[in-house]
Amino acid sequence: MHRIDLVDFLLIAESHTGIDAHQLARMDRVVQLAESALAAPFAGYADVELHPTFAGKAATYASRILRYHPLPDGNKRTGYDVMVEFIERNGYRFEHPPGGLMETAEMIEQLAAEMVTEDEFSAWLADRISGPRSDEAPADDG
Repeated sequence: MHRIDLVDFLLIAESHTGIDAHQLARMDRVVQLAESALAAPFAGYADVELHPTFAGKAATYASRILRYHPLPDGNKRTGYDVMVEFIERNGYRFEHPPGGLMETAEMIEQLAAEMVTEDEFSAWLADRISGPRSDEAPADDG
């Protein structure tokens, strides 16, 4: 499975904050909170994954970036783009709901405001991922 690493995050964040990725990389708070958010989808204990489904991992990327708020601005847009990048990198496709981008933006706003839980967001997202079955993770490629 292709993960999103800190370099990917910083490049995506650069496009939303207007702050050079190299400069963001020198901000301890940004790096520490981003690394924590990027590790969360793959957290677990022993053989138990906290987020065993692909949709759960994708949702956790967005949710944790929104919750941890590592950037001075652009966290919602960055969280959304990191989530979509993870989905696409792994051979899936995100499809907006019938209300299009505006409905997706509203769901991201609700997630950021904690009006929906991470589990609710994961279920919402699973219905919008096409490609391999959204309840199964793609094989780990090493």
